[in-house]
Amino acid sequence: MGLWRLDRVSQRTIFWFNATIGNKPIPRFKKTFRNPIIQAKEMALEMELNDLTRAELARKLGISRARVTQMLNLLKLPEELIEEVERMGDYWGRRLVTERVLRRRNKCI
Repeated sequence: MGLWRLDRVSQRTIFWFNATIGNKPIPRFKKTFRNPIIQAKEMALEMELNDLTRAELARKLGISRARVTQMLNLLKLPEELIEEVERMGDYWGRRLVTERVLRRRNKCI
């Protein structure tokens, strides 16, 4: 049914059970990618609708306050760039554009 495995992760030895169903391993969650502009707009909307501060939003999302600020600063990009990136959509299968590329295209952030 399953296999016990021994792995070494960051100076700790972990003993874990790899469960299988019908000799097939349990599928792991696939990494998803979000469009950073759409994600930033969702965060800003969440803050506005629930009357949250950046710190409260960070606690709610489980990320740092600095990360929230970084994401919200993307909304300070030129409107043409924001619209262009937004038209790409929110394709979760692969990364279409990164925050680093957006910041490089506009040195003000």
